[in-house]
Amino acid sequence: MTNARRLARRLVIRAALVPLAFALSACSINGMGFVLADVIEAHGARIVRTETYGVAFRSAADDAGVTVGYSWTLAVIPACTDAPRAGVYSFGVSLGGLRPVASVRRTGGLALDMNQRTVGVLLGFSEDLIVRPIRANESIVRHLVLTPDEPSKIEFRQIPEQDLCD
Repeated sequence: MTNARRLARRLVIRAALVPLAFALSACSINGMGFVLADVIEAHGARIVRTETYGVAFRSAADDAGVTVGYSWTLAVIPACTDAPRAGVYSFGVSLGGLRPVASVRRTGGLALDMNQRTVGVLLGFSEDLIVRPIRANESIVRHLVLTPDEPSKIEFRQIPEQDLCD
C-alpha cells in the first residue's frame, strides 16, 4: 500500500471517528446538542418535550445542573409569537429566552443540581415539577391542567395576560 493511500485511509478513519465520539458522548447544553425534541400545540401553550442521553448541562439560574444518564423534560411555554413552532427538532430547540411557566423533569442516573431552589446530588430516578413563581408585586390567576404523559391535553390560561411572554 502506498503512502498516499495510507494517509487517505487514516484521514477517512479519523473523519469518521470525530462524529462517532460526539455521538457516544451524547452531550447537550440547555436543550441543544444530541437531544430529541418536539414542540406540541396545546390549549393556550406550546409544550417543549426533550429527551437527552449522556451528559446534559443546564445553566438557567433557577434550574442549573448536570445530569449524567437519561433526562426527559416537558416545558410549558405560553403561546407567544416568540415561542418555538410545533414540530420535531433533531438537535434540540431553543426557547429564545422564554421562561417556562411549568416544567416536569424525569432523570435517571446521576444528577447534580446547583441552582436557586435545589443544591444536591441524586443517584437513581427522580421526577420533579418546577412552577414559575409569581412576583411579589403581581396579582395573577393561573389555570394549568398538567398531563405530562399526554402533552396535547395540557391547558394553560393566565389573567392578567400581559405577563405571559417575559
